Amino acid sequence: MKRLMTTAGLAALGAASVAPAFAQDAMISQKPWSIGASLRGFYDDNYFTYPKALRDRPGFDDGTVGFDVSPSLAINLKREQTTFGLGYLYTFRYFADRARPRDDQSHQVNLKLSHAFNERFSADLKDSFVVAQEPAIIDPAFITFPAHANGNNIRNTGTIQVNATVVDNFSIDGGYSNSFYDYDEDAKDILNSPLAGVGSRSAVLDRVEHTFFVDGNYQLAPKTTLSLGYKFLLNDYTSEDTLFTIGGVRYTGSVRDNRAHVVTLGVKQHLNPQLDVSARVGAQFTQYDNQTLFDDNISPYAEGSVRWAYMQGSSLNAGVRHQRVATDIRLDPGTGKAIADQEATLVWVSVNQAITSKITAIIMGQYQHSTYGDSTVGGASDLTDELFFAGATLAYQFNPHIAAEAGYTFDRLDSDISARSFSRNRVYVGTRLNY
Repeated sequence: MKRLMTTAGLAALGAASVAPAFAQDAMISQKPWSIGASLRGFYDDNYFTYPKALRDRPGFDDGTVGFDVSPSLAINLKREQTTFGLGYLYTFRYFADRARPRDDQSHQVNLKLSHAFNERFSADLKDSFVVAQEPAIIDPAFITFPAHANGNNIRNTGTIQVNATVVDNFSIDGGYSNSFYDYDEDAKDILNSPLAGVGSRSAVLDRVEHTFFVDGNYQLAPKTTLSLGYKFLLNDYTSEDTLFTIGGVRYTGSVRDNRAHVVTLGVKQHLNPQLDVSARVGAQFTQYDNQTLFDDNISPYAEGSVRWAYMQGSSLNAGVRHQRVATDIRLDPGTGKAIADQEATLVWVSVNQAITSKITAIIMGQYQHSTYGDSTVGGASDLTDELFFAGATLAYQFNPHIAAEAGYTFDRLDSDISARSFSRNRVYVGTRLNY
């Protein structure tokens, strides 16, 4: 995804939570190689994303100062018909007053390989691997678990795509994508909690998501392309931990296994060299393996984006998506009904504004509206979450290799589920080096 939401100014502080996705090629520069590093001091007023009900208790304080260090490496090679890119970002973040653990460590590795066999046939291979604690680094688009998650939580997304031009104005793209999620917390980690080992993050969210896709693209006009697309989604939950118990029956994560068919119509419009717009609309038909707890469901599917380079050195990127995705919510607290997933709408925007030749401002925002329960047999409450991330960074470029940065990020979750809503404020200042 080329959203300019590379989290560069914000990621070292968990500002990746501002960016809905970590771009596949975000760390790959235009020269053969580059190295960089950032060093920042910060203040975080809710480092564990505790709910408001807990933070309102007298004497409760979960704010702390700290620092983070983020070295990075990027390689970008092109040889005739083949291009290769590899990027790595490591972040060490230390919280001075946080209860153990006092540090977070994350790894982000992005790989891209493209090969053009001839003028009409090419193939792309992409992979994104992360070990992280912040939600929007783990989830590249929709947020499935909005809170900070301790431990080495793993997500790997790999995609292979082939592109074939059948005739001059008609092409076909198709391929396969696989996303693997493995959360560190399992049943043994919460045996002493009120849940007594039930409903760990592994039980709720450990899964493998398979996506098979194909698109037919027809170039209606030099700047207009129409598309007809199909996706087959297969979601396989992998944890053997207890997800919940209903009627004396123990269920593991596999009770949420499902498959879906998505059909879309789309259009891409290249209005001018500075402005591109694209949109897809369609329907998602979801079938659940467990027909006792969940009903099959038909829901809208939509995605759209706009890229506008409105002046030299300045650009706006924005988008919207709507579909069914995984969720960390297990049960409806009002009815006790099981919840399989969420129907969510995601809206994001990023503005990169060149103020002067040396000063740049980056403003990012993401809003996600989620509804739960409409696939449950027998009905469930229409529970909703409203999740909002926002951030701003101001950077001063002393020379091509050294910059100073300062920024602020704000996270907020408003939920119909008790003891879930939270807010979080972070400020930071530091420097970034690049060579």
